[in-house]
Order: sequence, then structure tokens, then C-alpha cells
Amino acid sequence: MKSFLLYLWRIVLFLVAFILLYVAFSFLLSWIPVNTDQPEEDQNNRLYAFSNGVHLDFVIPVNLLPTQLSAQLRTGPDTKFVGIGWGDKGFYLDTPTWADLSAKVAIRAMFLPSPTAMHVTEHRVVNRTWSQLNLNDAQLEELFVYIMASFHTDASGKITELVGEGYTPLDRFYEANGNYSCFKTCNTWVNIGLRRIGVKTAIWTPMDKGVLRYLPTLGTTAPSPTS
Repeated sequence: MKSFLLYLWRIVLFLVAFILLYVAFSFLLSWIPVNTDQPEEDQNNRLYAFSNGVHLDFVIPVNLLPTQLSAQLRTGPDTKFVGIGWGDKGFYLDTPTWADLSAKVAIRAMFLPSPTAMHVTEHRVVNRTWSQLNLNDAQLEELFVYIMASFHTDASGKITELVGEGYTPLDRFYEANGNYSCFKTCNTWVNIGLRRIGVKTAIWTPMDKGVLRYLPTLGTTAPSPTS
């Protein structure tokens, strides 16, 4: 019995130490930027980043979407922007807000590599709480390569919808590639995409603020003509 309690105590200490280190590194690394030297080419493509407090999305004008993707998303005639995010499938489907988060979902998502899904949301107008992201043509093309590689597709390149799993009539879920963990969260996915295309962002962050702190909000800038 004593050896069991000692073993249990060590597990508890390990978990506490892990959580403390995780929080410390999450905070520290989110304040260390990469890509501080920005490209000189015209950054004439205005995209956005949006967080609902849980999940961070890229928000893309529909006229900028590659045909391969836009043809499969079934957006409505009034849709002007499409939000695209990646994350834990269970977390996405069962946790639309923090109030819906359960211990089971949180533990599985954080400590076990788990299957993922893509979340696509239709937007009709610009929201002033969004952050802006200005890209040149090369960056935009590279970002779409990154996003498309995150969708799970069949041999013909068709994405797979999780039918009936959206929160509202204006959003849908699709099968995704990759596994979710505490080291690669939905917000880390956005952060990795920005790092790859040369946008100033955190060196690593599991939280939305680690990305958003490097992007100006629309509340302080005028919308682009595409808005």
C-alpha cells in the first residue's frame, strides 16, 4: 500500500511539474517573435485572424480562395469571407465554447495524440474584432498549400465533410490530417502557418494571444477594398 501511494504521489508531482513548465514555456515563447524582417514585395492580399476565445481561424475573402477549395465548400451567395481552422475533433465537436469543456475532452486533447478536424465558417461582413493579415502573392500561395495539406482528401483531391456536425447553418466540419496534442493545438496550427510564410509571429504558442499580439486589429485600421 505504501509503495502504491508513493507511486501515485510521484505521478501527481510529475503532472504538476509538467503543467507548471508548460504554462511557463507557453508564456515565455509566445513573447519571442520570429520573422521580424518582413518581405519588401507588395502585401496587397488582406486576410484576417479571428478567435472565439477557444479556436483561432484564418479568415479569407472568398474571392482569394483557390478554386480547388472554394468549389467544395458550398458557401452561400451572401458569404464574403470563410474562416478556416484546424483542431482536435472531439474538442471541436463537443466544445463550441469554454462552458462546454469537460475534463474528459480536455485530458484526451492535451495528453493523447488525437484525431483532428477542419472547421469552416461563413462570414458575411468584416468584424472589427478581427486582426488583419496582409500577404504578398507568394505568401498567399504558400499559405494555401499549407491549408490544403491540412484537409484530408481522397485520391481525387475531394475533402470529406462530417455531415451534420456544424454549430450553425453557416459552419461545417471536415476530416483533417495530423494529430492534436498540447504541443500542437488549433492555435499552434495557425502559428505554424504564419511562421512558414514569413509573417511575424511567436516562435511557438498554444494560445491565441501568442499569435494575435503580433497582428493589428481592425479597430485601429481601415478595411481593405476587398472587405
